[in-house]
Formats: sequence, structure tokens, C-alpha cells
Amino acid sequence: KFVMLKPSYYMVVLGTLLASSPAYAYLDPGTGSILIQALLASIAVASAGVATFWAQIRAFFSRFSRRKSADQSSDRADDDDTSHS
Repeated sequence: KFVMLKPSYYMVVLGTLLASSPAYAYLDPGTGSILIQALLASIAVASAGVATFWAQIRAFFSRFSRRKSADQSSDRADDDDTSHS
């Protein structure tokens, strides 16, 4: 459901963005290492999640490959039947 906001809301947001002043924030070298740690932790968690549910993920996709291979094998059987006639 899409909610239409009043134009005054947009004016307040635009005014706030235009009236803001620079923060002059300092990012020390530790910030970069924290970001790298967060990225590596995310990769580790994703890997652990995939490893934990690997059997279920594989079973899910094997359903599609079994159907496809069953269809192909039935097509081959049909081809074999027609080639001997």
C-alpha cells in the first residue's frame, strides 16, 4: 500500500538537508579495520549458514534437476523407440 505524504513533509525534509552544516568528523584508522572485520564476519556467517543448511539447499535444487533429467531420459527413450522402427 502506497501512502502519499503531504507536500509540507517534503519541504521540511528538503529544508533540513539544505540547512545542515558540515560535521567535520574524523575517521581514524581503526574505522577501516572495523569495516574489514564486519565484512569478514558477514562472509563467515554466510558460509556457516550455507554449510549448516547445505543438505536442504542441495535437496531443493536436486528436485529440479531430477525432473529435467527424467524429462530428458523419457525424450531419449522416445527417440530410441522411433529410431528402431
